[in-house]
Amino acid sequence: MDSHFISRLQKRPQVLAALVAIIILLLMVMIGYGLMTGTPGILPHLIYIPIIITAYFFPRRAVFFASFVSLVYTVILLTRQNLQPGEIPYLMGQIAMFILIAAVVSLLTTRLVESERLFRGVAERSSDIIMLTDLAGRATYVSPSFGKILNMGPAEIKGKAPDDFIHPEDVGIAHAACEDLTNGKTSVNITVRTRRKDGEYVPIEYLGSPVIADGLIAGFQIVGRDVTERWRVDEAQREISRKLAEIIDFLPDPTMVVDTAGIVVAWNHAMEELSGIPALSVIGKGDYAYSDWITGGRHPIMIDYVLQQDYERIKKVYPHVRFRGNIVQSEALITLASGTRISLWISATPLIDQNGEITGAIESLRDVTHQKTIEQELRELNTYLDSVINSLADPLFIKDRSHRYVKLNDRFCRFTRHTREELLGKTDFDIFRQNEAEIFRKQDDEVFTTGQEKENEANYTDSHGNTYTIITKATRYVNADGDEFIVGIMRDITERKKTELALQQALKKLGMLSSITRHDILNQIMGLRTYLELIMERETDPDILRYLRKGDIAADAIRSQIEFTRIYENLGVTTPRWYDVAAMFRSALSQFPLTGIAVDVRVSGLYAYADPLIEKVFYNLIENTLRHGGTVTSIMLSSEETQNGVVVTYRDNGVGIAAEDKPKLFCKGFGKHTGLGLFLSREILSITGITITENGEPGKGVRFEIMIPAGGSRIITGDT
Repeated sequence: MDSHFISRLQKRPQVLAALVAIIILLLMVMIGYGLMTGTPGILPHLIYIPIIITAYFFPRRAVFFASFVSLVYTVILLTRQNLQPGEIPYLMGQIAMFILIAAVVSLLTTRLVESERLFRGVAERSSDIIMLTDLAGRATYVSPSFGKILNMGPAEIKGKAPDDFIHPEDVGIAHAACEDLTNGKTSVNITVRTRRKDGEYVPIEYLGSPVIADGLIAGFQIVGRDVTERWRVDEAQREISRKLAEIIDFLPDPTMVVDTAGIVVAWNHAMEELSGIPALSVIGKGDYAYSDWITGGRHPIMIDYVLQQDYERIKKVYPHVRFRGNIVQSEALITLASGTRISLWISATPLIDQNGEITGAIESLRDVTHQKTIEQELRELNTYLDSVINSLADPLFIKDRSHRYVKLNDRFCRFTRHTREELLGKTDFDIFRQNEAEIFRKQDDEVFTTGQEKENEANYTDSHGNTYTIITKATRYVNADGDEFIVGIMRDITERKKTELALQQALKKLGMLSSITRHDILNQIMGLRTYLELIMERETDPDILRYLRKGDIAADAIRSQIEFTRIYENLGVTTPRWYDVAAMFRSALSQFPLTGIAVDVRVSGLYAYADPLIEKVFYNLIENTLRHGGTVTSIMLSSEETQNGVVVTYRDNGVGIAAEDKPKLFCKGFGKHTGLGLFLSREILSITGITITENGEPGKGVRFEIMIPAGGSRIITGDT
């Protein structure tokens, strides 16, 4: 019977009940007529039809209906013919059969309805899509979840074919799946994009299987699931994998990746350049294809041992291996297929997924051949440097920013009476006495802070209690990484200090003797000049007076010479120090009346390393201006830094120095007075290597240029 007709009857029970009643009535009439004519035939057997129909459509009333029909049938038999005793069992069998058929069909129908309800309940409450189709793939049943996912009602989907709601690019996949099921495949699994009501497509995974009816394929049962989130995760994973592949490809170090089967899945550009093997010819290959570029043919390398977690083998093959967690690192000297030997830094690690399972391994290489060559050259250079510094007669040391000794020469070890091992990594406080170490630390900090070379004199007491006087010259060194160091050279000046002390004692005695002698000579000269003046007052002879005056002039010259020795003997006696040039100049100015003369001092913060008599130099220059410059209205002192040092210039606007006098200007005895001032100035400056020249133009004033050599000057400001 056509299923659509039965479905329509199920929806109209009154019509169905009337139809069953009509059939029963017609059958009873026909059975009664047959009994009257004596030809009932098969008519009694037709009663099964309304009983079966009633049991199928009205299962709860089937037994009652069968009993009622049996009663009517019995009444008809009793009224139409006399039953023989042997016919009663036959009648009872028929009635029992009516009731049994009604009961069985009713039971089967009830179970079928319950099964259908169970199926529909599961299908309608399931979040998965459940759909039945015919052989053409048109939907005959659609669970509500399908409609919810597509924002459509089931009625809008029923009767639709795959072409109506599957993406055009994926329709071929659906048709192929239907053909596979039709051709005997028990199940298919596909993921296709399915169109929603608003036109947007969502990815749905379908699992299909054939529906068998009467031994033939009548359609397909399809279960689907919205895999949008999984699709997004997979897409994100694919994007991550793509980016990871790009990152690996652009890594500067040669890098390769293998899966658990040892198949190459990544081979970056740097690896291509190192090995000479293109990525396309090695990706997807196993059997140690990634070691072809190394002499010895295909064989396991570190990435294989890491993948197999064979750490004992790694230790045997790579003696210099280091383990950092899962990362394995080592150095290796290999020979390429070309015969070239290179040094490699190797780093490998297993790839572990979120479940802790190993999914592969990655290995990176770095060609450190050039670095190894440089390291060898550095070792040779350090050996050479050690031999050089060890040949120095003076102790040499290098300290880092933490004041730890990082390099020493043999002389330093002998001088401090410690071995190199006892000194390296130690500070002054570990070696010297507390008070001495504090002085050394303060001096080092000053060099680190200013960056300027510094020379200091200090005392040092060795482990035997012997005290030495040392001079340490320290300078700051900054390497290419920006690390700061102190490089220092020490010199034992103990004997020199003793000699200097002896010389100072001798000079003191000579100075005392010279002072006494000078004092006595000056007294005698004063007496001589007094006697000459008394004689000149009484003498009238012109010739004798002329000779007496010349004698007085000679006595005065002798006095000047003796006075000069008093100044000259102080040169170099006192140790030179750093002096403020502007302050010395102003101190000298304060000793002269400068009415009507403008003074311009353009020197600030300049210090010169000079003899303490440097103030006498400026005194002599100013005196020379006032005595010989004529009408002078301005004096200027300025400074200029040059490549060779600092030039301090003294100017005035007087008459200047005649060209013929310049070559003899600084000679002893030259001049209009005593001839000692400029000579003495040059001698005072020369003690510390400072020179003085006169470069002015005659008639335009003097220009004395005082050249302070490099290292002999420093600038100290208020912020220093």
